[in-house]
Amino acid sequence: MFEHILVPIDGSPLSALALPIAADLARRYDSTVTLLYVMPPLLVIYDAPAYTSVDSATTVNAKAQGQRILEEARTAMVFPEAQLLYLNDGPSRTAQAIVEVTQQRGVSLVVMGSHGRGGLEHFFLGSVAEGVMRRIGVPVLVVRGPNTSALPLPPMDTPHGALISEVSA
Repeated sequence: MFEHILVPIDGSPLSALALPIAADLARRYDSTVTLLYVMPPLLVIYDAPAYTSVDSATTVNAKAQGQRILEEARTAMVFPEAQLLYLNDGPSRTAQAIVEVTQQRGVSLVVMGSHGRGGLEHFFLGSVAEGVMRRIGVPVLVVRGPNTSALPLPPMDTPHGALISEVSA
């Protein structure tokens, strides 16, 4: 059913919530798993005219941190055959990078954590999970943390017998 599962991670505890779920699905469906880390843009802005500069030591440190996050995620999954993919030269938007990797590698399911931001925080910071779901042509399983706000469920006597539910880790 799911031949290739992509798990984008950023090193946060919320992205780590997707790891055991992806590992369980991979074992059930004998799937290949790819863990993806997209390095965020490294920009330092000086003075009024925007001048950007990133030294090579910063880039090397950021890459080492990304590799460490990937290795720790693979260990946490207890899935040693998971492939690790580190991107630092892709699109500047993480959601677009995830979509491109999905298309290039023939991914059949994306499992990812979400911060569950709402209101102004969502407006200003956006949502990578939402950006992926808007652009992608494969199923996306979004795992939310236990303390993220959720829409209330409708009463069970909802018209037309509709059932709405949410899965949280």
